[in-house]
Amino acid sequence: MRRFFGEKDGDKILIKGDEFNHLKNVLRLKVGEEIIVSLNTKFEYVCEIVAIGKGVATCKINGESECLKNPTKNIVLFQAVAKKPKFEFIVQKATEIGMSEIVPFMSEYCIAKVTENKEERLHEIALNACKQCERTIVPKIAEATDVAGVINRFKDFDIVLFANERTDVGERLSCLKEQKNIAIIVGSEGGFSQKEKEKFIEAGAVSVSLGKRILRCETASVAMMSLVSILSDN
Repeated sequence: MRRFFGEKDGDKILIKGDEFNHLKNVLRLKVGEEIIVSLNTKFEYVCEIVAIGKGVATCKINGESECLKNPTKNIVLFQAVAKKPKFEFIVQKATEIGMSEIVPFMSEYCIAKVTENKEERLHEIALNACKQCERTIVPKIAEATDVAGVINRFKDFDIVLFANERTDVGERLSCLKEQKNIAIIVGSEGGFSQKEKEKFIEAGAVSVSLGKRILRCETASVAMMSLVSILSDN
């Protein structure tokens, strides 16, 4: 069945906006057909379309169940701002891999500008990725910050990891299954300056290598997120 995001209205669910346009004009679904609807909660609903009006489809709930494909840990990606196609790719993969939040930030070697990546567009990419990977909670796209802002949030996590091509993986990754709140920091196309690396380490972050080869920023993000998600049993 096709998947959509909607909103609750009494005992019914409404499909509006871009989701309605996709339902009516792209997929051309009809009254009587069943769909799966998420409300950005841990539950998903099997619904029957009962009415298609001007700008809204009304659905009757036929079944409710907890979605088992949502992340079980709070893993947050702090991603240095990259060029638009790369950053959009990273947001899509972060959603599929199971990140709870994506925080763009400016670092010393960023080539792109924050304004290249519109929050509304990134949210749309995350929402569509949720439907593809069948999770029902859309990761938060946070307001862009800087390195100081990233470090200021270290206190919210049990462990903070940052991708660094000049270090070993180390033993501390073996404890990830025990951690509930994990932060991942990945650089942009230019990586991190030595000063930024020192700041992260001084603030308590753990430096993590992704192998002996130099990776593109989008490859590094996917590798880092996958590594942490698997080792933490997310």
